Amino acid sequence: MRSPWFLRATARDPMGELVRATDWTATPLGAPATWPAGLRAAVELCLSTRFPVLVTWGPALTMLYNDGYREILGTRKHPSAMGAPLAQVWPEVWDDIAPLLREVLDHGRPTWVADQRLVMHRSGFDEETFFTYSYSPLRDAQGRVAGLLDIASDTTHLVVEQRRVRLLAELSRTLQGAPSTVAGVVTAAVALLDGGPDVVAVQVHLGRPGEVEVVGASATPAGAARPLVAEAVAAGRVVEDGHVLVLPIRLTETDRRTGAVVLRLSPLRPVDDQTRAFARVVADTITAAVTSALRLERQVAAVTRVSDVLQHAMLEPQVAREDVATRYVPAVRDLTVGGDWYDVVELGGGPDAEDAGHDGWHDGPLDGAHDGPHGGPLGIVVGDCVGHGLEAASRMGQLRSAARALLLRTARPADVLDGLDAFARTLPGAEMATVLCGVVDPDAGTFTYSSAGHPPGVVLHADRTVTWLAGGRGRPLTVPAGPRPQAVVPVDAGDVLVLCTDGLLERRGAGLRERLDLLATVLADLPVDASPDALADELLARMAPEGSADDTVLVVHRVAAPSPAAAAAPGTAARAVPAPRWPAHDAAGAVVAALRAEREGAA
Repeated sequence: MRSPWFLRATARDPMGELVRATDWTATPLGAPATWPAGLRAAVELCLSTRFPVLVTWGPALTMLYNDGYREILGTRKHPSAMGAPLAQVWPEVWDDIAPLLREVLDHGRPTWVADQRLVMHRSGFDEETFFTYSYSPLRDAQGRVAGLLDIASDTTHLVVEQRRVRLLAELSRTLQGAPSTVAGVVTAAVALLDGGPDVVAVQVHLGRPGEVEVVGASATPAGAARPLVAEAVAAGRVVEDGHVLVLPIRLTETDRRTGAVVLRLSPLRPVDDQTRAFARVVADTITAAVTSALRLERQVAAVTRVSDVLQHAMLEPQVAREDVATRYVPAVRDLTVGGDWYDVVELGGGPDAEDAGHDGWHDGPLDGAHDGPHGGPLGIVVGDCVGHGLEAASRMGQLRSAARALLLRTARPADVLDGLDAFARTLPGAEMATVLCGVVDPDAGTFTYSSAGHPPGVVLHADRTVTWLAGGRGRPLTVPAGPRPQAVVPVDAGDVLVLCTDGLLERRGAGLRERLDLLATVLADLPVDASPDALADELLARMAPEGSADDTVLVVHRVAAPSPAAAAAPGTAARAVPAPRWPAHDAAGAVVAALRAEREGAA
């Protein structure tokens, strides 16, 4: 016959029927009628609350629990856990809870732990769970600890949800800070998600319909077979294979590319609706970043196409010559133009012998056709506007056109810079631009030049000695300084003329003198008979192996042999020519007139 207290206690809880049906005489506790007062009080408390409560008693810590605790036991441990020893029911977490049990049983001190991670095997698989719980001592009539009371709360869903929210926030921040390319976005996403507590592995597939390829994958295999990816992409729906989810990437309609995100989820968590929703948000976050990167790549490609057209319009030499090599390396890598420029201009027939005593390209305009790629004077200009990118390129294009027009009109380097100086004052953003303008005359064996605050050029002679173009120096454009000076240096056939902008010379931590010395050393080490193209490539490789923080222009010219007539003459000198056709005070107007004349001539 059952005791009245036992019937009364078990009548209030859904678990009461199982408690009454358990053969307690087959356990160390014995018949309920013999249970001590301390155990009875604990059982009555346990079965009077809906909060998960476990009572254990005796050396074996025999279990008795209520309906709230039943859910903690999962699908495999209940109902056999009723009346069983605690260690027999929870062997997989014993190492985690034993220290707390000993604290209560040996010292009589209650314990408290919040959100403890416990990997349980309660539903047929190893499952990551989190619990907040407290162990309290239960004492017998003599005051000895005879058992313990476990009041627990399963916080798994809350802890996992918070962890996933933090991961999604970190994923969003990471992708916002990642390089704005598809490769950069995918690499950042894979690095963050790989090997985590919720996502074990990840793959990102991208491509045209029917041609989807892996563009990023974690070191741990994601485990999705290609047919699963093809099915998800073709059907536009999530495909599941155990803990592997294949989620199609939904790109914008303006981009025909498609793909999928493959997530191998933690095997310690069930694939339930919450997990599926989490995986969908992960895929959508990656998709949004990939879509943004694709949009930016299209925009960059469009800007690059524009800049390519600008470069061809602004920087393509008007003549093709084997004795000239030009290189342009912009500081903004997505663009092919910047604030630096160069130009190579064939100027026409050289000075006449009858004008001996005058220094050729010093006095005024030229007329007549050029004497061919290797027979006439050649104008060379290199310049540097402040800034980078398309705005600087726009200013550069105007200065370059003005310099070309002035060269064709006067061919006197100092006059070119005087006119360019006045023109720059009318062009916002052209302040402090530097320019070096010069004319190579093979027949006269001279290079005449003028510099507006520009780094010096250099001549490499056949005997490997160098001559620095350090004369003819004036201030940068728009800085008042009076008439521009110019200088003349002798050059022989085969000499190599090197002009550049400061992108080739300036380096953090190195002085200009040091870099100029390095340039001279590199030049002297190069084969003098190498082609200008080979010399230009080698100079860039040695002077700027890792690129430059500034735009870089390099012009390499091998001085041509004099014309047969000049070579046969006993001496060659420049002819005297009239002064420029515009007043000195209207140099800016001269540029406009020169540009108009050039266009009319082209027409």
